Amino acid sequence: MQSIEKLIPQKKVHFIGIGGIGMSALAQLLISRGIKVSGSDINRSPITQRLGAQGAEIFLDHKPANVADVDIVVYSSCIAKDNPEIIQAQKKKIRLLKRAQLLASLMQGKYGIAITGTHGKTTTTALISVLLEMAHLDPSFAVGADVDVLGGNAKLGSGKYFVAEADESDGSFLALEPSCAVITNIDREHLDYYKNLKHIIATYAQFTKKIRKGGILFCWGQDKNIRKAISGYKGKLITYGLKENCDIYARDVTCQGMMSEFRCFYKHKFIGTFKLNIPGLHNVLNSLACIGVGLQLGLDKKVIKQSLFKFSGANRRFQLKNKGGRIMIIDDYAHHPTEIKATLKAAKAWANKRVVGVFQPHRYSRTKFLKKEFGQCFNYADHVVITDIYAASETPIEGIAARTIYEQVKKNGHQDVHLLSKEKVSKHIIENLRDGDLLMMLGAGDIGTLTDELVKQLSTR
Repeated sequence: MQSIEKLIPQKKVHFIGIGGIGMSALAQLLISRGIKVSGSDINRSPITQRLGAQGAEIFLDHKPANVADVDIVVYSSCIAKDNPEIIQAQKKKIRLLKRAQLLASLMQGKYGIAITGTHGKTTTTALISVLLEMAHLDPSFAVGADVDVLGGNAKLGSGKYFVAEADESDGSFLALEPSCAVITNIDREHLDYYKNLKHIIATYAQFTKKIRKGGILFCWGQDKNIRKAISGYKGKLITYGLKENCDIYARDVTCQGMMSEFRCFYKHKFIGTFKLNIPGLHNVLNSLACIGVGLQLGLDKKVIKQSLFKFSGANRRFQLKNKGGRIMIIDDYAHHPTEIKATLKAAKAWANKRVVGVFQPHRYSRTKFLKKEFGQCFNYADHVVITDIYAASETPIEGIAARTIYEQVKKNGHQDVHLLSKEKVSKHIIENLRDGDLLMMLGAGDIGTLTDELVKQLSTR
């Protein structure tokens, strides 16, 4: 891939869907380079407002006129082929770039650290970015969520490292050529693009071949799908996990409230006790990947410990939305059955609280392909509410609706599950919450607005 200087020499770049978290990160990086940026989105949001304040020209619709004076148009797999701006760009022979192609270009000339995987890649990317910041290495980074301690989701640094979340959803992460890569796990997901699990594993195998010569791969050593994907990998490999057959492993893990603590070993040598301000075993695994990268880069173990303790999470990743009060509300991006189960398990382990889970399914295709798994992932919630599917860019699939998941959950024996339209959720929750409950708001759509609404209502109760 060309370097960014050769790709965009003093040109104007337009982003379709600039309000998306991944697209906004790249837009910010270009603005920091002094490149003119415009972008379109359907809705105004804090992200579009932030980009506008930074100098981007924002359009709150999709229409041909938006790309009248641009040289490059950037899009993601979420953008339909019949988008009027795509059609106009093709008509005017304006260069079209996929989001991952632009990311690959930005990473040229840097020591690229790419984090991918079905679950946990945002948190792991954020952890590594915070580590390099605290080590005063002034990294560039692009994270798939805002991170308070980082001041946002992207930064153009002067250092040699570039940390990036690598999106596997449409195979576009194959455009990247990192020096260091992390694979957190491999699961059945994005089956609207991939044919099956075998296809997913084969694509990750291709990704490992994109790692630069002399580079290194970190991965969760207990994941059977990862083991299949790396079977032909010939480069340097470091595994991490909760068992002693991994290169880096955690022992004596304790999870209490929002904190986790564990003793860490590398090649069977004790390297220290680490504390996290994020809950759950899944986050212990994410932190092990960060520890591994830090050790590989020769960073002081004291700095690694301090950065892990300082990190308080990424937005919408087990995010505490109200402090104090008799009811706790957590907002979480979990939208895949594996993520939902892990998040609810972490919530249940927090304390002896009744867990109330509200889930907004994301995409008709995911609901269709993973309906059985969805039926089995709510067992750690005492009271469950399933609401309308957030379609994203998809058209409805006949016979697939929120009821699909509701029926599967009931079929698996859950005794307290409810199907409600989004408009009725707040009233139901307010009427059914008890003092001491832990309310989990789950989903990758716009459920965050409902969360904020409930926070306001409960604060006045």
